[in-house]
Amino acid sequence: MTDSPQVFRPTREHILAIVLMTAIALIGIAWAPLVLGWILLFPAAYLAWVLSSSTTVSSRGIETRYLMRRNASLAWGELAGIAFQGARALATTKDGSTYPLPGVTFNTIPELSEASGGAITDVITQSAEAADGKYEIIDRAGHKVLLTRDEYDAYVRVHPDLYGPRPAGSTKI
Repeated sequence: MTDSPQVFRPTREHILAIVLMTAIALIGIAWAPLVLGWILLFPAAYLAWVLSSSTTVSSRGIETRYLMRRNASLAWGELAGIAFQGARALATTKDGSTYPLPGVTFNTIPELSEASGGAITDVITQSAEAADGKYEIIDRAGHKVLLTRDEYDAYVRVHPDLYGPRPAGSTKI
């Protein structure tokens, strides 16, 4: 486990969305300010969420901070795994409870794995290393397979309907 905790926060690009939301809301509010002024509560709440929500990974486990719900602290022994539901990252405990992880995305898995000291597996780096130097073959039905150079050469030899240059030693049909 790492000595210092690592904090994952929602990206600051959300602030750009908040600015756009506010600008659009102001157009409507200018039409009827007394009736529609309350709409500005949505960008304000979104900004508060962006600035206050976070996930902290340390040697003790995972701690989450939320804006509108109770904060959670999960020890490594309680954690069953990390799942993704759409763009949301969820920590699942052994008793079946799930906790959203603000600021954690699929692309932050390598950093999450490093911060957890390997308690969370880095599937992105493992799969990239497994695919390094291999060829991806896609058949007409859309099925994909990764092949090494030798497997690819054998594949090309037995599939005469493939177009293009043949590896050395293969017969052209």
